[in-house]
Amino acid sequence: MSFPSVIRRDGVAVARSMSNYAEGPLLLFRLASFLSAVFLFLCLSPAWGQTAQAQAETAEKEVVWYTALSTREADAFRLLFEKKYPAIKLTILRQPGEKVRTRILTEAQAGKTFWDVVSINHLDIEALNQEGLLAAYLSPEGKTGFPPGAIDPNGHWSALYTRQFVIAYNTNQVPQSKAPKDWPDLLEPQWKGQFAMDDSDIEWYASMLEYLGREKGLALMRGLAQQNPQIRRGHTLLMALLKAGDFPLAMVLAHEAEQAKKAGAPVEWVKTLDPIVTSPSQVAIATKAQHPKAARLLVDLLLSTEGQTLLQQAGRSPARTALDSASAVNGGLKVHYVNPKLSAEFSKDEQEFKEIFLKSR
Repeated sequence: MSFPSVIRRDGVAVARSMSNYAEGPLLLFRLASFLSAVFLFLCLSPAWGQTAQAQAETAEKEVVWYTALSTREADAFRLLFEKKYPAIKLTILRQPGEKVRTRILTEAQAGKTFWDVVSINHLDIEALNQEGLLAAYLSPEGKTGFPPGAIDPNGHWSALYTRQFVIAYNTNQVPQSKAPKDWPDLLEPQWKGQFAMDDSDIEWYASMLEYLGREKGLALMRGLAQQNPQIRRGHTLLMALLKAGDFPLAMVLAHEAEQAKKAGAPVEWVKTLDPIVTSPSQVAIATKAQHPKAARLLVDLLLSTEGQTLLQQAGRSPARTALDSASAVNGGLKVHYVNPKLSAEFSKDEQEFKEIFLKSR
């Protein structure tokens, strides 16, 4: 079959049959080469590689993040995100983890979803997951560099960093030789009224009972409550008051104690505790996110080396293994990771914790 073509020689148009034109194969080769070059150029073009970003920036001008990170840490991510994606505004609501969980569940009961991304502790995330509120998204950033179990195989959550509950003390008030070595030491008479703790450490409470056994664990908790611990809201506040000498002992997060110590504060933390309850804080996207594309961009940034490094610089223990080896909290500790199955009894544990530690206050 012949395909007519038109070529021009010396200003004269000549029609020939493609099948009879000797240079046809050469022209086809050149045309194919030209089209390949154009395709390659487009693939390598920055604009081509930024399709997802461009789509998100065009269609979605905002992403809403509910987080338990401190205001300082969250603001650092906001600046980084908006620098990277200037067309998208990052709106942040920062509250303690259990308040974030309660807020999201309340929204869901009202048929509303005002958040796109959430980052809170393991048990709170699992409680949301059980309600079907977390979308499936396996970020390309999570494919390498994270330890087994750090990424949900179904993509419903990814670990950001770990938190470790420890006893810290003010070295101006407590010499190292007199400091508690383990949790039962807090029951000694000299620590009555001298120990402070957060009013929402349900995760620590439930994990301690699981590790020690319910009978032994409850005995420890009730004994600790009889010591009249000072109750405050928020580990960051506890650390600030410990540094200031408002009390000699407090249950805080290891990374905050280590950060304060490195900054020259009179603080040390106990590394011989058995156990040191360890909880991964996780990030997830809402099933009914209003800005799903921008939400994925934020999750990608949080899990990236750049984002994980930012967490490390803030004193956190990032989930990425390559960074975690250089983090404040090193190995050799008697670590007990929070069991996600505990989320099924979260409400019961929360009520029990309040009855033991807060009922008479």
